[in-house]
Amino acid sequence: MINVQAVSLPFELEAQYVYMINIDTNEIMCEKNAYEKMYPASLTKIMSAIVAIEAIDNLDDKLTITYEMMAGLYEANASMAGFQVGNEVTYRDLLYGVLLPSGAECTQALAYSLYGSVEIFVAKMNEKAAELGMKDTNFVNTTGLHDENHYSTCYDLSLLLKYAINNPTFYEIFTSKEYTSTNGIEMHSSSLSYLGEGAHMIGAKTGFTNPAGRCLASISDGEERYMIILAKAPNDAQISKALVESNQLYDYFYDNYHYEVFYEQGSIIKEVKVRYSITNYDYVILSDKQIALTTYNDYDVRVNIPDVLEAPIVKGDILGAVEIEGNDGTFTSFNIYAAEDIKTNFIINLFWPMIAFGLNNTHAAINILIIIILLAIIIKLAWGLKFKRIKNKK
Repeated sequence: MINVQAVSLPFELEAQYVYMINIDTNEIMCEKNAYEKMYPASLTKIMSAIVAIEAIDNLDDKLTITYEMMAGLYEANASMAGFQVGNEVTYRDLLYGVLLPSGAECTQALAYSLYGSVEIFVAKMNEKAAELGMKDTNFVNTTGLHDENHYSTCYDLSLLLKYAINNPTFYEIFTSKEYTSTNGIEMHSSSLSYLGEGAHMIGAKTGFTNPAGRCLASISDGEERYMIILAKAPNDAQISKALVESNQLYDYFYDNYHYEVFYEQGSIIKEVKVRYSITNYDYVILSDKQIALTTYNDYDVRVNIPDVLEAPIVKGDILGAVEIEGNDGTFTSFNIYAAEDIKTNFIINLFWPMIAFGLNNTHAAINILIIIILLAIIIKLAWGLKFKRIKNKK
């Protein structure tokens, strides 16, 4: 990944863990303790939802809520969607209940219905985490209720959410503000419902326990699509500080950054001269890939490649770099590589100063050519005389 935000933000973030990326380019926009272990609280339910979605054959199939599915949740003061024992619900109802009001009973109902137990379902969650490369994550429950052995990192959760939003069912639910279940329970997103006009956030999942603090995983939409995983924000405001700080980050980056394509693949980077080569003396360097970046609105672009290169050049050699420096102090460098071999030989190397001078000066080239011809004649005559003397001695 490319780290764009290399300087401090112009405001302080109280959240202890933050990870913000450009979803489409994987550029890191902002990072704070993103690789350190944290407690995910109900952000866990992102994994519960996607594991369930991938196991469900028909979202409209029905099941009945049992006592087993509700066991221990009220005692643990878990967040609930509002389903009761005996309710007949669809899998779709449960998934909305997981992601909008963060219903713990919904995750356990899915676990028992799809895999027969919470333990087997949690094992599937950990298998999916390993599959996604979430190396610093371990789940012990479906709900995110606090446990010392239930942990993750903001970086790992970004891998999970990026995977999950590519699933159409997950994306539709994750970006919904409200839903009414088949048995009449009205559900509202625990984060999107608080957003005003003009907010960039289009999907979100909240989380909270005392050890985890206020947590939020969210995405935005627009010309640039961003994702923010934010955890352990203070729990001292009427509106979640995690929501406030996430919106603050979105506003700042949308106001001050944009995605810019500097060179398309195959476009000309620079024309240079190549010493010790005749066939590639005038060499056009092309970009082997698209060079693009989410950059600060004010920036400078520099092509740091010498005007004159020297053969031999091997395909894949680094010829220089394209450098983008934002006026916010950020700096990103893209290496430029040789697209072909450029060979040379001893004679060209030996006489290169004369050849190069001639190639750059037409009149001088004619004079040099005449001199070379005369030298060749003199050498031939001298060799002939030497051969004749040797013959006469014999």
